[in-house]
Amino acid sequence: MINTVSLSDLSCLSVNRQEVLRYLGMREIDEATNSLIAQCEKKAFELASPKAVYYEAEISVAEGVVDFGFMKVKSKNLATNLNGCNKAYLFCATLGIGMDRWFERQIRISPAVATVFSAVGSTLIESFCDYVNKEIVKDNASRPRFSCGYGDFSLEHQKDILKVLEADKRLGVCLTESCMMVPVKTVTAVIGIR
Repeated sequence: MINTVSLSDLSCLSVNRQEVLRYLGMREIDEATNSLIAQCEKKAFELASPKAVYYEAEISVAEGVVDFGFMKVKSKNLATNLNGCNKAYLFCATLGIGMDRWFERQIRISPAVATVFSAVGSTLIESFCDYVNKEIVKDNASRPRFSCGYGDFSLEHQKDILKVLEADKRLGVCLTESCMMVPVKTVTAVIGIR
């Protein structure tokens, strides 16, 4: 069964300023940049429409292969992460298309604003993923979430994950030919449960 998580009150989410600086390749922040980050943060909270879907799968792990029932993943990194788990949650979380539309406008008007906005959005989707992770796992002993693209867990598997989650219908998330998700501020992940 596919479950949904959505937020109308975003007060439980936050933007990690240190992570924004890391994404921007900066160590220190001046007053102008700090002001720009604050403006982009305000806009991101106005535009974000956080939603997620998740699905619980029975899994088996053997010899570097994880069997989810609907797909088999050959990945030593994922198998190590899920070692000792007999089920896992697969989820997709997104901030919605409004973020992409505003970014696309800004890239033509002010690349600096667009760059800072993108960094802010990246930390905001991570904050939402942390929220979803807590909602899904509750009191269960779990492994750290693991996303396609980490180590040898191929981006190609996003296709199967999005399909089983019905992410196109439920969230409006689709995949490009190069396995990048649209909206851009979207994450898929696996959380092993012991």
